[in-house]
Amino acid sequence: MIRPLYLDAALRWQLRLDDGPALHVSAPDRARSLYPLRRLARVMCPSHAQWTTPALIACLRAGVPVIFHDATGEPVGWCFGPRKRETTLANLLREAVGQPHGAAIISVWQKAAARREIIAVLRALNTGSRNLDPAAVRAHLCNLHRLRTGHPAGDRLRALQRACAGLVAERLHSLVADPALIGFACEGLHLGRLLCDLMEWQLHRILYATPLPMIARSSPGPFAAAAIEREGAALHRSCGQLIGSLELTLREQLT
Repeated sequence: MIRPLYLDAALRWQLRLDDGPALHVSAPDRARSLYPLRRLARVMCPSHAQWTTPALIACLRAGVPVIFHDATGEPVGWCFGPRKRETTLANLLREAVGQPHGAAIISVWQKAAARREIIAVLRALNTGSRNLDPAAVRAHLCNLHRLRTGHPAGDRLRALQRACAGLVAERLHSLVADPALIGFACEGLHLGRLLCDLMEWQLHRILYATPLPMIARSSPGPFAAAAIEREGAALHRSCGQLIGSLELTLREQLT
C-alpha cells in the first residue's frame, strides 16, 4: 500500500538513498528505517532534516513530493518532480498494455488472485481439493452442489454469473470509466471477463449457503437476481478488493 511518510520535527533526521531504491532514514538514538520509494505517496519532513542530493533527486524522479515544514508545522517549501505519484488505475492500465510485459504482469496477478479465491471458497465450504487447478476445483464444487440439492448446479451458477457480470461492469465503470480499457485493451486481455472469472468463486459460496427452500421455489433467473441483490454489499467489497489488488500490483511493477 502506498503511504505518506511523516518525520517528527523534534528529531534530527538524516535521509540518504539506499538500494531498492529506498529512503534510508535515521536519527540519533533511533534504529534506521528503509522506505521503498514505490510505496511512498509523499514525504513530510522538518526543514532541518539533512538530505543527500541523490535521495532527494530519487524521490522527485519517482514522483514522490517532498514537503518541508518548520517547527510549528507550517510548510516552508515543496519539491515536485516531473511525474505525479498518484497515478490513476486507468493510467496504470494504459501504461501496462502499452508495455511488452504489461499483459504478463496482469496474467501473473490473475493466477495468484485465482489461487487465493479458490483457497478461500474451499475453506468457506469446509472442503478440500487435491488439485487447485480451476477446472478441477469447479468440478468438485459443482458435485458438492449436486449432492446437496439433488440437481445439477450449472443453470443456477450461470444465472449467478450473468447477474454478477452487471455488478462487475458497474464497479469497473466507476473506477476505470474508459471502455477501451475494460474490454480488449490488448490481445487476450478483457478486464471485465477477467474479474468475472475471479468473482465466480464467490458465487459458489453464495449458492452453497442458500437455504434449500429458497433454491427450490424459484427458477434460475429470479433466484440469481435475488441472490446478487441480497449479497450485493459483500460482492461489491470483494470486487473492489480484487481491483485494488490489481492496482497495487501495477503500481509496484510499473512505477
